[in-house]
Amino acid sequence: MARLVLGLGATHAPGITARAEEEPPDKRERVYGNYDKLKAVVEEARPDVLVVVANDHVTYMFDIIPQFLMVVADEYEGPPDHEWLRIPKYRVKFDRGLAEYLLRGLIDRGFDVAFSSNPLLDHATMLPLHFLASDRRGTVLYPVVSMLTNAFVRPVPPLRRGFQLGLTLRRLLEEYPEDRRVAVLATGGLSHDPGGPRWGYVDEVFDRRFLDALAGGNVDDVLSMTPDEVLATGGGSYEILNWVVVWGIMGGRPAEVVDYVVGYNIGSAWAVWRP
Repeated sequence: MARLVLGLGATHAPGITARAEEEPPDKRERVYGNYDKLKAVVEEARPDVLVVVANDHVTYMFDIIPQFLMVVADEYEGPPDHEWLRIPKYRVKFDRGLAEYLLRGLIDRGFDVAFSSNPLLDHATMLPLHFLASDRRGTVLYPVVSMLTNAFVRPVPPLRRGFQLGLTLRRLLEEYPEDRRVAVLATGGLSHDPGGPRWGYVDEVFDRRFLDALAGGNVDDVLSMTPDEVLATGGGSYEILNWVVVWGIMGGRPAEVVDYVVGYNIGSAWAVWRP
């Protein structure tokens, strides 16, 4: 049986490494320090595998856009734009057996999840892995299960569907016949408008509403938000979908919000769920 040992949420804003000097030193230190705090929590939890819920930025799923996609592969080296991101190119090993089990289980339980054996993971997955799960020189330290969501191209999946998916993933992990210590990671958000007319604007009221609900375990307050309501705060703000999926995996329990920082043209947050 797999055992959930940790849940995490973290921003994946590319400017944090690609344009590090954009913010003053004290803010940079605070942002990097938050990743260091979460990295220490990961090391303490000693996971055997890291399930990462991120979103594609319409680079991988350009012609056909599934709402949810599971990567079923053995390994990957990337991201392709690692030089621009100013991070190493990383070798990632996937836990293919667990990914195939979760994919079959989701389909059996009514979720029409797409899958691909040709991974192309961008900064949404690779930047958090760089900070939280690597030697920061080219090796990711834990096998990974990668799930991608559609957080950009309408129609996007309702947040409630993402939470239901997370609850089902939790049950499947609990039923997995092999021993695994599983940590799960949500990446992305919060409010931002990449390439949009309000690029640089951060809706702090929206962000704090979401984080307050997260800290209080008030799932219904978030699931009641419509896609239009969320996307009105910025074209990238629906990345909270990734957090909602992991919130479901963690059974809807409250999270410890480690920090919230406005910088690099995004409202960034870091959070921890403990089982």
